[in-house]
Amino acid sequence: MNVLMISKALVVGAYQKKLEEIAACEDVNLTVVVPPAWGDTPLERVHTTGYELLVTGIAFNGNFHLHYYPRLRSIVRRTAPDIVHIDEEPYNFATFHAMRLARRAGAKTVVFTWQNLKRAYPPPFNWMERYVLRHADALLVGNAEAREVWQAKGY
Repeated sequence: MNVLMISKALVVGAYQKKLEEIAACEDVNLTVVVPPAWGDTPLERVHTTGYELLVTGIAFNGNFHLHYYPRLRSIVRRTAPDIVHIDEEPYNFATFHAMRLARRAGAKTVVFTWQNLKRAYPPPFNWMERYVLRHADALLVGNAEAREVWQAKGY
């Protein structure tokens, strides 16, 4: 099974340990897309055994809501993922962009969120959030408060 994970947070080396664990699973071929830096934090290569850490440029580096990966379409085509794990909030453009590409490729999608405060976002962020939640196959939450927020939003 081909799994493509997209995450700016994984520029931090300590966070990469879980990737080695995922990659060690039988029949998992893991590719992880990260930027060369997020804001002023450069990519650290600490736990990189068993999977491909693919470094690619990012547009609007440091902007949580507007950043995205311009080369993601070609990466999705090359990796032919069965699952795309988007490690971004549902209302971010990076998530919306990745979700659209994953759906075109016929991949299942997982979105991860830490949001633990119920907020209503203005357009276009609320439109992107609605699209992402309507099309995500799974939503992973970072804590119980986040679960409550997303359940209240109808997910």
